[in-house]
Amino acid sequence: MTDEAVDVVDKWIATKKKTGYPILIDRGGLEQALGVPHFPYSGVIDPDGNLVYAGDAPESAIKKGMKSAKPGSMWPKKLASAAGQLRVGKLAEAWAELQTLKSAGGLDEKEQSTFDKFSTYISDASTASVKTAEELFKKDMVYAAFKKAEGIANAKPALPATEDAAKLLTEIKAVVGFDNEMKGGEVYAAAFAKEESADYLGAVGGYKDVMKKAEGTKIAEVAKKRAEDLIKRGMPGFEPVCEKCSKAKKACEKHAKAVKL
Repeated sequence: MTDEAVDVVDKWIATKKKTGYPILIDRGGLEQALGVPHFPYSGVIDPDGNLVYAGDAPESAIKKGMKSAKPGSMWPKKLASAAGQLRVGKLAEAWAELQTLKSAGGLDEKEQSTFDKFSTYISDASTASVKTAEELFKKDMVYAAFKKAEGIANAKPALPATEDAAKLLTEIKAVVGFDNEMKGGEVYAAAFAKEESADYLGAVGGYKDVMKKAEGTKIAEVAKKRAEDLIKRGMPGFEPVCEKCSKAKKACEKHAKAVKL
């Protein structure tokens, strides 16, 4: 489990031939629930939900903890495919798996319990995604809002929030200059990914590209404000491994880069 950006985690995974376990990116709250004191921190939970190892030790200790844990999946075999889809955030695909299981019937008590939990989670998550998309749309993030709602709107069979998502997509598509908003939004998403990975200089450059390539759009104004904020806070050039940068929470004198919009 980590609180770092997705691309940072992906780069770490790329250096490993095989991690052997899923990696959770927590956006707040879970570490408190599990009692995680800091990052990085390691833990091994067996299929019965027992914490068999927790600590700061290296991977060798994790492997040792995994050997002492009961092998197997945390989920019943019939729910394994749906669990795999949920693990990578594919709500619609997981929902389709569940509906197939529902039609087939014959679930035992444990399988039915897991089925109900998955169904509730997907229902809540899809509804929350639509609400997030609505908030993004209100903030003139047309591309981000569209992408957030698209999968739910097109889900077959329909998700509990599919109707609301479809209505939102219709509203989004009616925006003046929709195509340009989408093109600019894609460039903005790439710039924002750089910002999340602490490449603030690259992020400002990306936001400038949005302003140039999508001039006159809502997302261009959003990008301008984002870039101005990073420049104002002295972030371009920030080096996460630099002690002075980390302490100041901005680029130090050595690494600071002068950027103009």
